[in-house]
Amino acid sequence: MSRPESSIKASICIARFAHNLYFEEVIHCLHEEELDYYTNLQVEKRKNSFLMGRFCAKKAIQLYTDIGDDRKIIIRRGVFQQPVVTMPSYSNIQVSITHCNDMGAALAFSEEHAMGIDIEKISGEPTAIESVLTEKERNLIKSLNLNPNVALYLMWTAKEALSKILKTGFTTPPQVFEINRIDIQSDYVSSEYTNFSQFRATSFQAGHYMLSIVHPKRTLMDVHTLKHLISKTQAIISSFHC
Repeated sequence: MSRPESSIKASICIARFAHNLYFEEVIHCLHEEELDYYTNLQVEKRKNSFLMGRFCAKKAIQLYTDIGDDRKIIIRRGVFQQPVVTMPSYSNIQVSITHCNDMGAALAFSEEHAMGIDIEKISGEPTAIESVLTEKERNLIKSLNLNPNVALYLMWTAKEALSKILKTGFTTPPQVFEINRIDIQSDYVSSEYTNFSQFRATSFQAGHYMLSIVHPKRTLMDVHTLKHLISKTQAIISSFHC
C-alpha cells in the first residue's frame, strides 16, 4: 500500500478451511491462554470460527513482524470485543479479523494507520441487509451497474469493516455508516461514507465471497495482487504484504 508521502506496511492472511482436519492441524498455534478458552467452548461452530480467526490473525502478524513462534502471540478481547495483540518485543500492532463459513482472513497493521476487513458469502435474498439501508443507499444501488445482491453485500462488508476500525461493531446502528458514493473500477469497487469522509472502502468479489478493506482515504492498495491471492486460496493459507 502507499500514500502520497510514504509507503505503508500491512500484512494479510487469507485461509480456506475446506476440511475439518484443517482445524485440528492448526490448534498448535494457540497460546495456552487461548487454548484454555478454546477448549471450554461448547458449540462446534463457535470453536471453528475462533480457531480460524486466531490462526489467520497470527499468520498475518508473523508476516508483519517476522516473529517465529506464533504461540508467543496472544490475541485477547478488549472491552468492546475488539482483538488486542500482546506479544514480546513489539507494540502498537493491531489486527482486524473476519470469517465466514470456510473462509477466514486477518489484516495486521500499525496503530498509526487504521484498517478494517470483512468478508461475507453472497447468498440468497439478503433482506436483513436491505432493511437497514438508508433511502440514499437504496437509490444508489438502483443507479449502479451491479447485481442488486452483490451491491447489498458490498455495502454490508464496507460498513462492518468500518465498524471494526471504530471498535463499535453494529452496536452502533448501521445507518450511521451510510455510504454516499460508489465508484466501479475495472477490478474493484471504491466506496465513501457520509459521516466518515476520512475513510474509503476497497471491495471486490472473489467467487461467491465479497471482501472489503477499509483504510484511510488517501491510501492506495494493490488490489490486483490481493485478488490473485484470494482466487488461489484453496489450501490452508496464503499471505502477502499489501
